[in-house]
Amino acid sequence: MENMSETLENVATYIRRSTAEQDDEHQLADIKDWLDRHNLAIKDVEVYPEQASGASEDRDKFLNLIEDIKEGKIDNVVVWEISRIARKGLLAQRFFDACEDNEVVIHVSNGSVREIRPDGTGRLVADIIASVAAEERRTLIRRTRSGQRRAREEGKWLGNVPKGFTRQDGYLKPNLNPDYDEGETGYLDIVEALELIENGMSYRQAAENTPHVTRQTLSNIDQDEEKRAWYTEQEAEDDRIQEALSEISC
Repeated sequence: MENMSETLENVATYIRRSTAEQDDEHQLADIKDWLDRHNLAIKDVEVYPEQASGASEDRDKFLNLIEDIKEGKIDNVVVWEISRIARKGLLAQRFFDACEDNEVVIHVSNGSVREIRPDGTGRLVADIIASVAAEERRTLIRRTRSGQRRAREEGKWLGNVPKGFTRQDGYLKPNLNPDYDEGETGYLDIVEALELIENGMSYRQAAENTPHVTRQTLSNIDQDEEKRAWYTEQEAEDDRIQEALSEISC
């Protein structure tokens, strides 16, 4: 049970969202409610907001928070839930250890454990929650990699589509009918531009004569022997690209 009459001093809160698209308002609203129940407002606490993966060690605000804890600037940290701290076991333990070593209480506004105290109260449950979050992350990575392998085995193209190509139902195809209004580059546009370069034109001149192909694109393709063959010889070492080219090389 939370002690509502306890006066909390030197309070900080850490709010993390994984992506720019992810909304952190629900975290902030929950934390504001928690602060209100303890006679505090968000203006009364030090806020460490961050957009970063929970598995990443490159988290400036998170590292700043740990440093401020070690320097004795913070006595209480409020988080929305344990997974907001980290989705990598060692990162979570680093935070828990810093708080324990410096007599800092962790308050969780949304979770099965509500406090993690320096005397060890709540630490076991928090460790389990952090471990479960780390395992969920590993499982997601394994499933993603498995899906990628399966797609590659089926001949599907993953990642960025090469210039002059398009993707249909996951498979690579030469873009023979580009939508120039959408900024697409046609396969035959690149073929034509490379032929101009072969006949002595500079990259800039060839790009000017084929306005839907940039000078940088031509330079990148022409200087890569393997890629250049996709357009000049309709040949590729990658079976997925070779299959795509087969419809125009017959």
